[in-house]
Amino acid sequence: MPRIVIFLDLDDTILQTAPKCPPGEAVIPAAMDRTGRALSFMTRAQQRLLAFWLDQGTVIPVTGRTDDALARVNIAFTSWRITHHGAVIRQPNGFLPTWWYTQVRPLLVAAQPLLWSLAARLTTDATAGGYRVSSHSVDEWLTYVSVKSNDEGVALVRVRAQLQKVGLPPELTLHCNGNNLAITVKGAQKQDAVRRVVAELERDGPIVTIGAGDSLTDIPFLRACDFALVPKDSQIQTETWSGSR
Repeated sequence: MPRIVIFLDLDDTILQTAPKCPPGEAVIPAAMDRTGRALSFMTRAQQRLLAFWLDQGTVIPVTGRTDDALARVNIAFTSWRITHHGAVIRQPNGFLPTWWYTQVRPLLVAAQPLLWSLAARLTTDATAGGYRVSSHSVDEWLTYVSVKSNDEGVALVRVRAQLQKVGLPPELTLHCNGNNLAITVKGAQKQDAVRRVVAELERDGPIVTIGAGDSLTDIPFLRACDFALVPKDSQIQTETWSGSR
C-alpha cells in the first residue's frame, strides 16, 4: 500500500497569528517568537486535521521559515524538512543530503553577489520606505532576502513595484504574499525541494502526495503533488474560486 506524504505549508495554512483566527473560537498556541511568547495559534479544525495526518501519514513542512523559526513551531516533525522557501532541505537526521551540495548549493553560490547587492540597496531605503530587510542564510550562503512591513503590506506594494520596474536578474525570483516579500533563488524554491524529496521517498516504495498551502505563491509546489488542499478563505480560494459561487 502506498504511503501518504503531506507537504505542508505552515503559516496561514495550519497555524496563524491571533488576528487571523476566527473570533471567539478556542485556539491553542502553535508557534513562539524568540522570547517564548505565543505568536501563532491553531484552531480546532487545524488541530484535528494535523493529528489525523500525523497519525496516518508523513508530514513534511514546506515553509519560508528558517530552521530556527521552524524549531519554534509546536509540531513534532520527524521526517524531511523544507525551509528557507525551499533553499534548505534537511533529512530526518537534520543533516543536508549530499546531493544538496551538488544540486542546490551551486545555485546559491552563483546568486550570492546578486542577493547581497539587492539586500544592500533595499536596506538603504528601508527606514524612509517603512519596511525592514533581513538576509537569511545556511552556513555562509545567503538563501533569500526578506522584506516585511507593519502596515498590512502597503509599503511592500511599493517595494514590489520598484523591483518589477527595475527587473530582477534571471537567477532570482520574487515571492510576495500579504505583508511578506522575499527574493529567492530560482531552482531553490519550494516546488524544486518537494520534487527532490519525493524522489528520495520513492526509493522506498510508492507514495501518494498531498500538498497543503494557502497563498498563490504556494501553487507551484501544490502542483508538484498528487492532490492539493487549501484552507477556507485562503488567498488561493478567495482569488481563484470567487467566480465559482
